[in-house]
Amino acid sequence: MDSDLTLLQSLVPDVFKIIRQRFLVLEQISLLAPVGRRVVAKKLGLSERTIRTETDYLKQLHLIEINSSGMVLTEKGEITLKELAPLIDRIFNASKTELQLASKLGIDRVIIVPGNADLQDRVWALMGEQLSAALDLLLPLGKDIITVSGGKTVANVTKHLSKRLSRYRDILFVPGRGALGDDVELQSNTIAQAVASKVGGRFSGLYLPENLPSEAINALMQDPMISNTFTSIYNSDAVIHGIGLADNMARKRGFDAFTRSKLMDKGAVAECFGYFFDHNGHLVDRVPRVGFQLEVLDKIPHVFALAAGELKAPAIIAYMHHAPKQTWLITDEGASNKVLREN
Repeated sequence: MDSDLTLLQSLVPDVFKIIRQRFLVLEQISLLAPVGRRVVAKKLGLSERTIRTETDYLKQLHLIEINSSGMVLTEKGEITLKELAPLIDRIFNASKTELQLASKLGIDRVIIVPGNADLQDRVWALMGEQLSAALDLLLPLGKDIITVSGGKTVANVTKHLSKRLSRYRDILFVPGRGALGDDVELQSNTIAQAVASKVGGRFSGLYLPENLPSEAINALMQDPMISNTFTSIYNSDAVIHGIGLADNMARKRGFDAFTRSKLMDKGAVAECFGYFFDHNGHLVDRVPRVGFQLEVLDKIPHVFALAAGELKAPAIIAYMHHAPKQTWLITDEGASNKVLREN
């Protein structure tokens, strides 16, 4: 970020959050016009009260008009939106490569940090800093719920989140899945609890094996603590998840050699939320799991997918066929360069 913008942020810490929020409101009105406040609020994951405040202000600036059929941009609003777009990209460091990759994958945003995680551990800290900045930018002030999945990438990245996130926020961190395998440090419960402690948030656990049968889950849902955690998961403001390599995840899930071989024969390259995908994004297998389900990801306002290293490129390509539009991918040069080379 340019030094003048950094200086501006030091004087008014929330200035970029306000600028981006109003830009997104203008953008949604332009795309959906004529449109009502409720639709815009749902699209952006903001409260109707927030949208009412912003649109009233935009009307005072003569950037929008509000009538019985909905909201539309004025000529001044259209010009402002068009001229603001390059500045928004500059503020959020969206390079040409990041924009190109986001367009290729069909998602809102890609952030690329220098290096290759397959060779350089420093990549995790850089990704953590970017994730922290993105969360601070996008999450509303007040109460927030963040669902955190398990895995090495998520563990390595989230340990670098900043305490700044909890300034003016009461954040509840919840695990995205039950226990998986024997590596406790990489389990969703452990990571969510560690992040809550580091950031200064609260934590609600999900102390269940991931592969419980549905009958057992239904019975356990009668427990208030378990039921409340599930409710929090599906009402999250943000989800942070990794993208796994199919063979690695099959091993962690305890698949025997024959089952893993069959999975590879089907062309599986990626695993996410218990789904195994081939290179073209076709579903080749699914494992029932306790926790967050891929089907409801579209309903979460802010989704952060973490994947880094050249070896993860095929998994990124495969999963992104199913990623919701509001996904932000945080990755590195090792993965991004290989994804862009793919046809």
